[in-house]
Amino acid sequence: MTPQQRRELKTHIESELALLKEELAATEGNTKPAVTPDSAIGRISRVEAMQSRHIGEASARARKARIGRLELALASIDDEDYGLCVACEEPIPLARLRLIPEATHCVACAADLEA
Repeated sequence: MTPQQRRELKTHIESELALLKEELAATEGNTKPAVTPDSAIGRISRVEAMQSRHIGEASARARKARIGRLELALASIDDEDYGLCVACEEPIPLARLRLIPEATHCVACAADLEA
Protein backbone atom coordinates (compact mmCIF):
# COMPACT_ATOMS: atom_id res chain seq x y z
CA MET A 1 0.00 0.00 0.00
CA THR A 2 1.37 3.38 -0.94
CA PRO A 3 1.71 6.27 1.54
CA GLN A 4 -0.94 8.15 -0.47
CA GLN A 5 -3.39 5.24 -0.14
CA ARG A 6 -2.73 5.11 3.61
CA ARG A 7 -3.43 8.85 3.90
CA GLU A 8 -6.67 8.44 1.95
CA LEU A 9 -7.75 5.55 4.18
CA LYS A 10 -6.82 7.53 7.28
CA THR A 11 -8.97 10.45 6.13
CA HIS A 12 -11.81 8.06 5.32
CA ILE A 13 -11.59 6.43 8.77
CA GLU A 14 -11.55 9.81 10.51
CA SER A 15 -14.66 10.96 8.65
CA GLU A 16 -16.42 7.65 9.32
CA LEU A 17 -15.59 7.97 13.03
CA ALA A 18 -16.92 11.51 13.16
CA LEU A 19 -20.16 10.44 11.48
CA LEU A 20 -20.68 7.45 13.78
CA LYS A 21 -20.01 9.53 16.89
CA GLU A 22 -22.44 12.17 15.68
CA GLU A 23 -25.12 9.53 15.00
CA LEU A 24 -24.50 7.95 18.40
CA ALA A 25 -24.86 11.28 20.19
CA ALA A 26 -28.05 12.08 18.27
CA THR A 27 -29.68 8.76 19.12
CA GLU A 28 -28.37 8.36 22.67
CA GLY A 29 -31.52 9.90 24.16
CA ASN A 30 -33.73 7.42 22.30
CA THR A 31 -32.55 4.49 24.43
CA LYS A 32 -33.99 5.89 27.66
CA PRO A 33 -37.22 4.22 28.75
CA ALA A 34 -40.06 6.08 27.08
CA VAL A 35 -42.71 4.14 28.97
CA THR A 36 -42.62 3.36 32.65
CA PRO A 37 -44.37 0.21 33.88
CA ASP A 38 -47.07 2.23 35.62
CA SER A 39 -47.91 4.36 32.56
CA ALA A 40 -51.54 4.27 31.58
CA ILE A 41 -51.18 3.21 27.95
CA GLY A 42 -52.41 0.17 26.16
CA ARG A 43 -50.58 -3.14 26.29
CA ILE A 44 -49.64 -3.05 22.59
CA SER A 45 -48.29 0.50 22.88
CA ARG A 46 -46.15 -0.50 25.86
CA VAL A 47 -44.75 -3.50 23.97
CA GLU A 48 -44.02 -1.35 20.94
CA ALA A 49 -42.27 1.26 23.08
CA MET A 50 -40.16 -1.39 24.79
CA GLN A 51 -39.30 -2.98 21.45
CA SER A 52 -38.30 0.40 20.02
CA ARG A 53 -36.07 1.04 23.03
CA HIS A 54 -34.37 -2.35 22.64
CA ILE A 55 -33.75 -1.69 18.95
CA GLY A 56 -32.22 1.68 19.83
CA GLU A 57 -29.99 0.08 22.46
CA ALA A 58 -28.82 -2.58 19.99
CA SER A 59 -28.08 0.08 17.41
CA ALA A 60 -26.06 2.10 19.94
CA ARG A 61 -24.07 -1.01 20.93
CA ALA A 62 -23.31 -1.75 17.27
CA ARG A 63 -22.16 1.83 16.66
CA LYS A 64 -19.94 1.78 19.77
CA ALA A 65 -18.39 -1.53 18.67
CA ARG A 66 -17.67 -0.18 15.17
CA ILE A 67 -16.21 3.01 16.65
CA GLY A 68 -13.85 0.87 18.70
CA ARG A 69 -12.78 -1.18 15.67
CA LEU A 70 -12.25 1.96 13.58
CA GLU A 71 -10.21 3.58 16.34
CA LEU A 72 -7.98 0.49 16.43
CA ALA A 73 -7.60 0.62 12.65
CA LEU A 74 -6.74 4.32 12.81
CA ALA A 75 -4.13 3.69 15.51
CA SER A 76 -2.50 0.93 13.44
CA ILE A 77 -2.82 2.42 9.95
CA ASP A 78 0.85 3.44 9.88
CA ASP A 79 2.03 -0.04 10.95
CA GLU A 80 3.53 -2.14 8.19
CA ASP A 81 1.09 -4.94 9.05
CA TYR A 82 -2.01 -2.80 8.43
CA GLY A 83 -3.79 -4.06 5.35
CA LEU A 84 -2.40 -7.58 5.63
CA CYS A 85 -4.70 -10.50 6.34
CA VAL A 86 -4.01 -11.87 9.81
CA ALA A 87 -4.72 -15.41 8.60
CA CYS A 88 -2.84 -15.73 5.29
CA GLU A 89 -0.66 -12.60 5.53
CA GLU A 90 -1.60 -11.58 1.98
CA PRO A 91 -2.56 -7.96 1.27
CA ILE A 92 -6.24 -7.17 1.79
CA PRO A 93 -7.53 -5.59 -1.43
CA LEU A 94 -7.69 -1.81 -1.23
CA ALA A 95 -11.34 -1.85 -2.35
CA ARG A 96 -12.19 -3.98 0.71
CA LEU A 97 -10.29 -1.64 3.02
CA ARG A 98 -12.15 1.33 1.57
CA LEU A 99 -15.46 -0.36 2.40
CA ILE A 100 -14.37 -1.90 5.70
CA PRO A 101 -11.24 -0.08 6.93
CA GLU A 102 -11.21 -2.17 10.09
CA ALA A 103 -11.02 -5.44 8.12
CA THR A 104 -8.37 -7.82 9.39
CA HIS A 105 -9.05 -10.65 6.93
CA CYS A 106 -9.08 -10.87 3.17
CA VAL A 107 -12.32 -11.95 1.53
CA ALA A 108 -11.28 -15.61 1.19
CA CYS A 109 -10.18 -15.95 4.83
CA ALA A 110 -13.26 -14.06 6.08
CA ALA A 111 -15.46 -16.47 4.11
CA ASP A 112 -13.62 -19.41 5.67
CA LEU A 113 -14.27 -17.97 9.13
CA GLU A 114 -17.99 -17.65 8.43
CA ALA A 115 -18.29 -21.18 7.05
